[in-house]
Amino acid sequence: MEGEIVIIVEKYGISAVKDGKRLFFHPSLAVLRKSNVEMGQRDYLIESLSLSGNEKVLDCTLGLGSEAILIAHFLPEGYVKCLESSRIIKIIVENGLRDETLPDWVRESVRRIEILEYDYKKFVRESNEIFDCIYVDPMFEHPNFKSSAMNLLRPFADYSGIDPEDIEEMKRIARKRIVVKARWNDSIFERYKFDKIVGSLKSKIGYGVIEI
Repeated sequence: MEGEIVIIVEKYGISAVKDGKRLFFHPSLAVLRKSNVEMGQRDYLIESLSLSGNEKVLDCTLGLGSEAILIAHFLPEGYVKCLESSRIIKIIVENGLRDETLPDWVRESVRRIEILEYDYKKFVRESNEIFDCIYVDPMFEHPNFKSSAMNLLRPFADYSGIDPEDIEEMKRIARKRIVVKARWNDSIFERYKFDKIVGSLKSKIGYGVIEI
């Protein structure tokens, strides 16, 4: 039946199927990006966050968790609080992060990750908890349908876009900076004045940075 979600529990993890798409956890993107950084390549997310290693970071949009893992790796004395509005995505990622066969560095990073089922728009308006950095990666207005990982996520995702009012609320609980990820042609880069935007013309993805 269209729109129906089927949860599959197997020995090696939990997955979910909806509209013919099967969602499962895999840390491959985090592994690839860490490897690229170690080879001297730029990672615009890590560059934009400008981490010292002891920050408290709010990841507003957990998704498949790859960026949370990557951020936590660069926070040996800090941690990442992740928000995810989809219960299905949260369950699958949380279960995947408990996998004892994950690479050692991933398992070490996971110890510094906390996941809450929460809509970030609601959280940033209700919380008085202060974070050094806030990162938000909403679903793009102009998606890249060539991304296989994102195509699997799409049936389960929250498509509410980010508004300037959301960013203003984030400023209330951010100590250092806010980073917003979007495609170059997404409207948030026109609707909000960022201090700087960095990113790749090849991937057409930018990171808007607001210094507090």
